[in-house]
Amino acid sequence: MFRPPRHSMAGGSSGLRHAATQMRVARRATLLLAAATLFLLGSAGCARAPQTAGAGVRLALTMRMNGPVNDFYHYYLLIRNGGDASGQNGPIPVILPPYLNGFATGQNAASAGFTDFVEYSRGQRQPTTSGYGLYHVPGGIDGDPNRNVFAARGEPEYTSQPGAGALLQFELDLSRLQPSTGETDPNNGQLPRYLQVNVLATTTTPTDPQVPDPDKYVDAMGDQTLGSGSFNAYMTIDTAQNRVYESSSSPGYPGYEPLRDPYPSDKDPAVDIAYWSIRVLGR
Repeated sequence: MFRPPRHSMAGGSSGLRHAATQMRVARRATLLLAAATLFLLGSAGCARAPQTAGAGVRLALTMRMNGPVNDFYHYYLLIRNGGDASGQNGPIPVILPPYLNGFATGQNAASAGFTDFVEYSRGQRQPTTSGYGLYHVPGGIDGDPNRNVFAARGEPEYTSQPGAGALLQFELDLSRLQPSTGETDPNNGQLPRYLQVNVLATTTTPTDPQVPDPDKYVDAMGDQTLGSGSFNAYMTIDTAQNRVYESSSSPGYPGYEPLRDPYPSDKDPAVDIAYWSIRVLGR
């Protein structure tokens, strides 16, 4: 607490005025410090960076929906770490029975359609503080994601909360995608380079092999309306250099992402992907 200096009566009124001025300055500084503290506390709920966050090579995802994010829907970045430069296989959404794991499978069965994924949902299988979770397919590129068995690997290095908004963002260090001990390593100990990726949003993750779920709506890369030419789209990205891969509203572009295209109909803007970008950072 600020204490004004003692003044004798011999100091006169000038000493008293000086002490009053010092008190006002100290009070103003205290108010500014309190305001700054409140601002920082309010901002802390918007983004989260664990103490272990590194500055290595990482993927940064931005996904913007056509309406506010629903915390109990399911939003994914699907990743296939197979050392595959040409994209012979990759992750695509499941939309009808048999639903398998309820959200995604591979373009073919020659190898795993995806090996890892990040999910945002307050209703995911392994709840996390941020709502974002990283998962790995046991067996890696030789595993089977259709079995619906996944190993939790914690949370991404950086996460941003959607709040009442339509934006999801996180950063993930590439080293987190390394195969587990004993699994085939398609990168021979190096950081993953070629990855097949897809972004996906869905209302539910049913697993009944026969009964359709009337409440399931899905959007992913490409045009999800029936009859489109890009229904099962995914993208191969090269992490060897810093680069931005992003969606476009122009038909024919590899990242084509139209509005109001969820399957089977445009009913819920919370699963309608309006824009996405995947940035390679740290090279």
